[in-house]
Amino acid sequence: MDLNSIIRSDNAANIQLVVNAKDLRDLLDTAMAFAKREIQEHDEPKYYTREELEALLHVSSPTLLSYRKKGLVPEPITIDGRVLYDKAAVRKALENGKLKLKQ
Repeated sequence: MDLNSIIRSDNAANIQLVVNAKDLRDLLDTAMAFAKREIQEHDEPKYYTREELEALLHVSSPTLLSYRKKGLVPEPITIDGRVLYDKAAVRKALENGKLKLKQ
């Protein structure tokens, strides 16, 4: 049984590890970087403005409007007169290949 299996096991086995200080520091640095990314993602706004989405996709306003009409980008919502695009929906459109980034 490998170490990963032992750690993830429901069996309450006692294990003892010997880890050098550098490896422990590297592990902690990795864990902290992961935690910071998670916190930043939760603190980030959940929407793109029209301008931000145009910049992300490298397209003009008319092209973004064309994408909307073709259903390539999610329909925006309006909050306080601001047109906003849901980041998760945009990310999903990019991941499933419905929408592509221009270079």
